[in-house]
Amino acid sequence: MAKHWTDDEALVDAVSKNLYDALPRLPRRLIHVDAITRAFEMPFSQIQILCMLSEREMTIGEISMSLGIAKPNITPLLDAMAARGVLERSRSETDHRIVIVRLLQKGQELAGLIQASIAGQVKEWHDDFNLSEVKRLNNALACLVDAASRLSEGEGTDQ
Repeated sequence: MAKHWTDDEALVDAVSKNLYDALPRLPRRLIHVDAITRAFEMPFSQIQILCMLSEREMTIGEISMSLGIAKPNITPLLDAMAARGVLERSRSETDHRIVIVRLLQKGQELAGLIQASIAGQVKEWHDDFNLSEVKRLNNALACLVDAASRLSEGEGTDQ
């Protein structure tokens, strides 16, 4: 039987160590999430929902699974966002038990402003990284997003 990459204990240990080391660093050092939450007066969990919905509409179950937050705890987040006029909920036409969540125009605009805010933070890295390092970081982030997307596609379809 052919050896699988997961049999390489050193590789598994290196990847897990890098992920572990990234946990406290990404939201505070690479991107200043606290500055974004303050600037837009929105908790991080709502910003995460906004980012996900800017890509496509989702069910409450998909949002719950993506964030690792129980469905009943998603409802108050969505209520607050709906009160701000950034999203709407509707029942699925094929299964009325399923609630579809989508961004409204105001939500799309807010998502664009948040992305622009992040771009402003990235521009502040000019003295910290050279061009080669930024390109490597961009490629690594693209791989990370792709890996996370592929893993989430394999999760359950409980909506």
